[in-house]
Amino acid sequence: MPHRFDPKHWHILESEWRRSILPVEPLIKRLETLPKRDVAFDIGAGTGYFTVHLARMFRKVYAVEVNLEMAKILASKGLKNVGIIISEKPPEIDFKADFVLFADSLHEIDCREKYIDWCCAHADSVAVIDWKKDCDSGPPKEDRLDEEYVAKLLERCFKVERIDAYRCHFFLFGIH
Repeated sequence: MPHRFDPKHWHILESEWRRSILPVEPLIKRLETLPKRDVAFDIGAGTGYFTVHLARMFRKVYAVEVNLEMAKILASKGLKNVGIIISEKPPEIDFKADFVLFADSLHEIDCREKYIDWCCAHADSVAVIDWKKDCDSGPPKEDRLDEEYVAKLLERCFKVERIDAYRCHFFLFGIH
């Protein structure tokens, strides 16, 4: 089983340190170019670090989280256009999403290939922002995903763009 972030350290997700190494602006800038911004999914939303910003850009955001305590913190932010889904599996939906985000979460997901297949079937665009193998901070290095592996997963059905925006994270953006 992959390493999972310990919810008792939730404050790190909202910290100035995280904002300094993982600012939201590069993602926001890229999302502003999307032709349609109705529905987004934030997979592994945690306390909503990215969800809050997605909620400003999309009509509806679904925050998918495995941990109830993290979801409660997100819910306490009172975002009216955010639905929270507690699940380890891809949500069963009968509509398309304009965008799906995996920020610091794909390395924690057991069924990551199934999730990417779900994106292929349900999403017009996807972003994966995750820890680089060589950064001193972050999850155990043996649990991090290789950027090339993630790019190949996305290339199954997306044209992948590499965005060089972070020192400790790689940023891949896929669009149909």
